[in-house]
Amino acid sequence: MNNKEAIRREKLYYEGLEKAIAQPIPAASVKELDDIICGLEDEEQAILRLWKEVLAPLDVAIAFIHDNRVLPQEKDQIVNDDTQPPFMLTDEIFGTLRTLISPTVGEFLSVLPISSGNKKKLLDMVEKGDQKGFVSLLEKTQCDTTPLAKLCACCMDDVMAGLTMTDEERAFSIDHIVGTIYDDADNERTRMAAAQLQTHIEQIDEDDTPESTHQFYEDFFDYIVNQLAADLHYYWEYYELFTIKERNLIEPILDHPLAVDLVNQLWNEYKANLVFTLPDDFFHSKCAADDTEHLHVKLSVEDKGTELFAEFINYVAEKGYIEDSPAVKNLFAYRLSGYYRPEGELLPIVWNGKNNKSYELIYILRYLCDGTSYKKMRLFFEGPEWVKEKDSSYAHSADTEFRRRMVEFYPGVCEFKK
Repeated sequence: MNNKEAIRREKLYYEGLEKAIAQPIPAASVKELDDIICGLEDEEQAILRLWKEVLAPLDVAIAFIHDNRVLPQEKDQIVNDDTQPPFMLTDEIFGTLRTLISPTVGEFLSVLPISSGNKKKLLDMVEKGDQKGFVSLLEKTQCDTTPLAKLCACCMDDVMAGLTMTDEERAFSIDHIVGTIYDDADNERTRMAAAQLQTHIEQIDEDDTPESTHQFYEDFFDYIVNQLAADLHYYWEYYELFTIKERNLIEPILDHPLAVDLVNQLWNEYKANLVFTLPDDFFHSKCAADDTEHLHVKLSVEDKGTELFAEFINYVAEKGYIEDSPAVKNLFAYRLSGYYRPEGELLPIVWNGKNNKSYELIYILRYLCDGTSYKKMRLFFEGPEWVKEKDSSYAHSADTEFRRRMVEFYPGVCEFKK
């Protein structure tokens, strides 16, 4: 792909993301929803507004980024996965492709074993909404759609699609959600909240009383909180993989007055339940061949074990030197050692040194890493004021408490000098 085409695709991607966030709910449903909100009590208004103005845009943003940027990057890995392939009808594949932007559809169609001319025809049919022509052409080519189905099956659900469904379709959709047992805790909690919500929807249909309506909004709020938590956990866990532009579009959603307190509560719960560990075989795995991406931790550090190394990383994060998130901690571990490379692009880690200095980071590199390259340090980290020369001589200008704690972690490896 030439540079001009790459720029065009990136422009289309961010325009699509901005549009999805600005208009997460189908235009035809907005007026109807606003009319409902106007007729409610303040507390109930706030619940519906939280859904409309916070959860809806965050939902579509996460799904848009995952489907249109992350999946194309992982295309080859997904297609070559030898696990049981999904079964999708051709019209189901078409429906999924219709939720994607044009460059992503092209990427997905590229895995089909057909001529480029037929791929172009299929792309045109998706853009025009010609489902009949799309299905007919695929049947005519008799190509194996398994690679395409694998990609489509990985797409996140169109979370706002329910607004354009008929009442019967919506009921079947909720039945499907409630009847699916999920492996991960976030989706399972959301499913259980949806089941409780479904119960009170049915009660309102039979007995529309103020009490049943009040209970419905309580359950709807519970559902919103669980779905919001699932979205935020994904965002926080993979934070480093989101681009600066993507974060700049997502963060204003989380700063919404209706969301700030709830987001802070969910963040505190997330951190409290987060235990950062490294795999038992961390130091016995294969070191990444490209050592321009990482340093080399000393053998004496490896000999102390994985558990202690993880404890040291947790200390660095707890003291605020790096962001206290799994993604940053994993990246920090990789940058120091070369083991277990995180997927995707490796962005610089923000280092928050004491008094904005780099001394604590220099100390870590001097004592924990072999053949330390301070040029690499400047590539792998950003934020502090770098020294001009003779980096290693500044190690003992690091914070006194920090140096004492490092010696406690690695006695005989780290030194403390007054």
